[in-house]
Amino acid sequence: MKNNFKKIINSKLFKNGMWLTILQLVNTVIPVVTIPYVTRILGSNEYGIFSIALNWILYLQVLVEYGFGLSGSRKVALLKENEHAQLNQLFNNIISARILLLIVSFVALNIICIISAFSLQMYISILILFIMIIGTTFQLTWLFQGKQDMKFITIINVTSRIVSVILIFLLVKKPNDIYLYCALYSITLFLSSVISMIVARKKYNLKFSFARFDAIIKEFKDGIYLFASSAMTKIFSGFGVTMLGIYTTASITGIFSAIYKIPYVLTMFFSPVSQAIYPFISKEFSKGDEEGKKCVRKIGIPIFIIFGIFSIFIIVFNKIIINLLFGMEYSNYSIIVVPLVIQFLLAIINNFIGIQTLVASGKQKNYSKAFAIGCIAIVASNVLLGKLYGIYGVSIAAPIGELVLTISLIFQLKMLERSEKND
Repeated sequence: MKNNFKKIINSKLFKNGMWLTILQLVNTVIPVVTIPYVTRILGSNEYGIFSIALNWILYLQVLVEYGFGLSGSRKVALLKENEHAQLNQLFNNIISARILLLIVSFVALNIICIISAFSLQMYISILILFIMIIGTTFQLTWLFQGKQDMKFITIINVTSRIVSVILIFLLVKKPNDIYLYCALYSITLFLSSVISMIVARKKYNLKFSFARFDAIIKEFKDGIYLFASSAMTKIFSGFGVTMLGIYTTASITGIFSAIYKIPYVLTMFFSPVSQAIYPFISKEFSKGDEEGKKCVRKIGIPIFIIFGIFSIFIIVFNKIIINLLFGMEYSNYSIIVVPLVIQFLLAIINNFIGIQTLVASGKQKNYSKAFAIGCIAIVASNVLLGKLYGIYGVSIAAPIGELVLTISLIFQLKMLERSEKND
């Protein structure tokens, strides 16, 4: 028994799981620590400018990532230890593809800024935050994940984040420090990417040279479906901020962005739970659909109840919580947290119907169809309700889009069940 326990503890799978958990924990805790401070120091207007700028950068980040995080790590994992030339070629292909996307994203960014007639303050904030896109280009999480060496990327990311947070508390002291905050926020990813490239050179002897165009095109083709999924996920999470940036003031956008962090943090806590149970549920589905569905119900109901209790607490004490976290300026709009928390609860249901049931049972195509309908709903409801009711409309649009996704997923599930009965 002791030997088996030691074997598990010393296994690469367990160690990588622990490093991933540490990384996720740090990524969850840091926003909780910094956001209450930053929202008070910058004020709703400057924080709104930062939020709008960051939202556009995150769209471009999805473009530059392009699904290589998953497609690349899978290819690395399939390579044997002695296949160094193939690993170096893959390294060159992905970095080259991302450099091309970096150039495209910079051009797109300037076109967006011209069309949207952004203020100088907004444009400078976006340019500073663009450092994140440069960091994303050379980010090597896919390499370390494929190599099952998550220790390196975790230590690099955690160290960079902690340094960034310390500098934010030490240096950001007034609303005019928005540019400094943008720089400190974006430098984390840039630093971790630079260090990652150095580690990759030293540990795996990887040297970069620009890849052939046909090899780059192949990488684009291999990552297209994962890119589409990532793009739709970003639309789901960030479209409300986009609409508020167009329809309302920076101050209102800042208030929404700050309050939205509450359900976002809940999501960050749920995410590792979802990742942890997915392989187990997938195994149950391999035994048969009924066994898989029973497992989903058995695990899903208690998890939903636990997060439901936290959600009810937030809904009941919304004004007090938001006043404590962000200040009086934000608590005047505390009611918008109610639909945002309802969206989070619906997202948990959707995770168990979509990821843990449809995807775990090999029905990815049905999940993608439902997700596309949900994206259309979130875009349409945000455009309409955001224009009519501003911050309140965008807040209500969030659970509407998630509800449409829920209905679409249930429809896909029932359709599959009918099809199986007919067969």
